[in-house]
Amino acid sequence: MGNKKKLAVIGASSGQLSIVRKAREMGIHTVCFAWDKGAVCKKECDEFYPISIFDIDDITAECKRLGVDGVVSTASEETAAVVAEVASRLGLNGTPPEVLRRIQHKDEVRRLTQHLECLVSPRVWTPEQRGEIVFPCIVKPVKGSAKRGVSYCETGADLDDALRYAAASGQDVMIEEFIPGPELAIENLSYHGRHKVIQITRKVNSGIPHFVEMELHQSPEIWAANHTVAQKAVSAILDAVGFTDGASHIEMKIRGDKACLIEINPRGAGDRTDTLISLSTDFNYIEGMIDIALDKYKETPVVHNGYSGILFLTAQTSRLMKYFDDKEYDWLVERRRLTSGPELTESTGNYERDGYIIYQSTKTLDL
Repeated sequence: MGNKKKLAVIGASSGQLSIVRKAREMGIHTVCFAWDKGAVCKKECDEFYPISIFDIDDITAECKRLGVDGVVSTASEETAAVVAEVASRLGLNGTPPEVLRRIQHKDEVRRLTQHLECLVSPRVWTPEQRGEIVFPCIVKPVKGSAKRGVSYCETGADLDDALRYAAASGQDVMIEEFIPGPELAIENLSYHGRHKVIQITRKVNSGIPHFVEMELHQSPEIWAANHTVAQKAVSAILDAVGFTDGASHIEMKIRGDKACLIEINPRGAGDRTDTLISLSTDFNYIEGMIDIALDKYKETPVVHNGYSGILFLTAQTSRLMKYFDDKEYDWLVERRRLTSGPELTESTGNYERDGYIIYQSTKTLDL
């Protein structure tokens, strides 16, 4: 194997394929840890160990025996937490695991960032403070992602149902003042405490009551309009919570020269956002994540000159069905049905989808 670097990849599902494939292109030896079931990376990585991602002791022991040089994963809060723990135990580059645990609690993030002058902080209440709540508001689990358990409440009449819906996640519940405006996803890379915004994605959601993501778009105009405020806010937010190394996915709204933080996800973005970044910029986001894990990242300028996006097929977006045909379109990069049959799913969370279309175009595509 010579002087090949060794990279431990936590998880082996389709979400980690982009890491395994890019590492192979970079001449890096990949070692995946996951159960056999659903381990699509097993056939593409150099070594595979059928160890649960939650068995941190065994993963750490194997990584130490193999002499891995870095630990990485993407698109998953669960694997990100394991990456942090294993890297910490091995003395490899990464954000401390206690920071990952802190970020997973939205109420703790609110507490740590409420003093930041670059943010508009929504008021927050607990269910016990229902007499103080100002409507409209958002009810959501304290811990979670992908819009699971999230509801909008116009009046107090909606509150009990929203509280039950959020509590069904098994987590504590928090209530936030609703801040209007379009939602953005900010994709970032951090290295030794220096934070760089790589791309900004405009989200189109299903609206009231659950705000499920239906479309994601990237363009030079979205970047130009939001980059200055987003960069200032991201740096302040990540410093406040103690995030130092790796990818982060921060959701926010921007109002004038300030941002309203929705949530932090201490991981690389999901929903094929790495593919969208490769289509809308000259930067390889996955390669950056790998270099950070191996402690050899060098910051480079990012050119934003393309238009890309992903549109998800659900019952709410049934208009997209006509594009799932045998025709070729000049903007089409990829399309895939995830379910069969004519019936489409009424999506209440970001994991309930029947397919997707990825595009690259000379403008933002409105299908």
